Amino acid sequence: MKNLKQLIRQTVTVIFMLMAFSTTLCAQNNITVTGTVSDASDEPLIGASVVVKGQTSLGTITDFDGNFTLKVPSESTVLVVSYVGMTTKEIRVGKQRNFKISLADDTQLEEVIVVGYGQQKKASVVGSITQTTGAVLERAAGISDVGAALAGNLPGVVAIQGNGQPGEEEPDITIRAASSWNNAAPLVLVDGIERPMSSVDIASVQSISVLKDASATAVYGVKGANGVILITTKRGQEGRAKINASANVIMKIPSKLPGKKDSYDALMARNDAIEHQLSLDPGAWDYIRSMDFIGNYRNQTTQEQRERYPNVDWQKELFEDYCMSYNANVNVSGGTKFVKYFASIDFVKEGDLFKIMDSGRGYTGGFGYNRINVRSN
Repeated sequence: MKNLKQLIRQTVTVIFMLMAFSTTLCAQNNITVTGTVSDASDEPLIGASVVVKGQTSLGTITDFDGNFTLKVPSESTVLVVSYVGMTTKEIRVGKQRNFKISLADDTQLEEVIVVGYGQQKKASVVGSITQTTGAVLERAAGISDVGAALAGNLPGVVAIQGNGQPGEEEPDITIRAASSWNNAAPLVLVDGIERPMSSVDIASVQSISVLKDASATAVYGVKGANGVILITTKRGQEGRAKINASANVIMKIPSKLPGKKDSYDALMARNDAIEHQLSLDPGAWDYIRSMDFIGNYRNQTTQEQRERYPNVDWQKELFEDYCMSYNANVNVSGGTKFVKYFASIDFVKEGDLFKIMDSGRGYTGGFGYNRINVRSN
């Protein structure tokens, strides 16, 4: 009997312990947390998302005052607080039951546009502006001119290149359309200073903004009537020194040369043209060449004939089959909280398809082009 009472007492004790343990588990499985979500200026954020990490079905949003209430499974729960345009923050519940959460602006989402003599966030710009970066321009392999690299990269920007002479490859640029017969070129500013685009190497370009309409170019007055191209060069970033080097080797060949006739065929075509205009100008008959004379340009057997009746292939004599161009760049950047630096040196050497002839006068003629750009910010 004594043993039975002791057994009953022990059983009751175990039951009470299990009930207390389960009550504790139930309490931990229904922890209620509250809090307020605000921005950096302590203004409440309406509609901020507060979700249990790993369980997207457990979550809520803040009310008009930025407040929220949420039941979480346990003290080890991690809350994920997010809001559009703000950095996401993760917070462990622990022993705390009331939270005051402040979210910072996500600067990586804010595209900065260079406007006039300052900068604005892209979201606040009303005028028509397009932008590209130096990294995009560097993809145009074989092009060392910034203006030529813009072609096809920016909507509304038309680049027409009519000169292939080395060093003169900067195209004529119009924005949207030509607004004047005299001068339709846009205003070009490099770091706020009016300069030609050819004075900047592509590897030094951070970003390029193109201001198209009157609302965006008003600050520049008459000079900005045809649009404005703003070039911002690279700056140093805080951290260890970074050295970047790049090199391009380009082979140039004629894309298409015009058809040509030798001296014999040219004189035969001239005779044919004269015969067709005799009815209008009978006197043109005096310029007809006989077949015996024309034959001298084809059937040449002596040096005297070759000198008196030359038949020269001028394309072969004046042009190379190909030419080489080189572009090398080395830049270094870095800095501390107090000073940041960026220095770059760029070398361009462009060959030319015209053969270099020895003039016999102590100099070498030709259209080759060499350029060295040095920049330090």
